[in-house]
This record gives sequence, C-alpha cells and structure tokens, in this order.
Amino acid sequence: MIRRKISKTAISKFSQTAPDSGSQTFQPTTDFAGFSGHFPGYPIMPAMLQVLFGVVVAEELYNGSLVLKKLDKAKFMVPIKPNDTLTIICHIRRPATDTAAEIKTEITIFTAQKKVSSMTLILEPV
Repeated sequence: MIRRKISKTAISKFSQTAPDSGSQTFQPTTDFAGFSGHFPGYPIMPAMLQVLFGVVVAEELYNGSLVLKKLDKAKFMVPIKPNDTLTIICHIRRPATDTAAEIKTEITIFTAQKKVSSMTLILEPV
C-alpha cells in the first residue's frame, strides 16, 4: 500500500543511466501519508520511509519485486520536508551468479542538489 503511495509522488519516470544504475524524482506533498505524525507541527520524512523510496527505485532498475533483507551503512544527514523534490539515485551490484539471493544496492537521495541521505540496502528478489 505505501509503495503505491510513494509511486504516486513521482514527478518523473524512472531513468536508467547505465546497466546497473538509474534515478527517479519524487515530490511528496504535505498530504502524503508518510508525513503524518512525524512530527506534528514540523513534518519530516522518517528514515524508514526514505529506505522504502530507495527500494521502489531499486525495483524499477531490477525490473521486479524486491524485499529489504538488511539496511547497512545508512546516513540521514538533512531532514526531508513536505514538497521537497527528491532525486533518488540507485546503483545495483549484481550478484556473481543468477542463483545468488542477495542484491547489494547503493541509494543516494538529493534535494536541490544537496545530498540528504545515503544507504546500502541488501535486497532479495520476491
């Protein structure tokens, strides 16, 4: 359900920039469910929601459903506020074999050319 809501905030289509890299731009507004309750009077995007935005972009690049297995090396440096334009860049490190279950994914989120978060996600195909 939240993935559909994330997808509805997209203001650009997914763009593949290299075989294992791509990006997409989003603009969640004040009525986006991810801002409700975090925090009243000063809404900011929760870190876990930033991770989910990354998973959504990784799924576009992977061209299939993925599930988060592990969050590794995450840095959340600047709060994301309603109406911020987010550019999410994704780089997938493809496994050495097709039978490998884990996919290491590097995610970086920018607003107005400023890096706001970066993370390494270990994802698994569904």
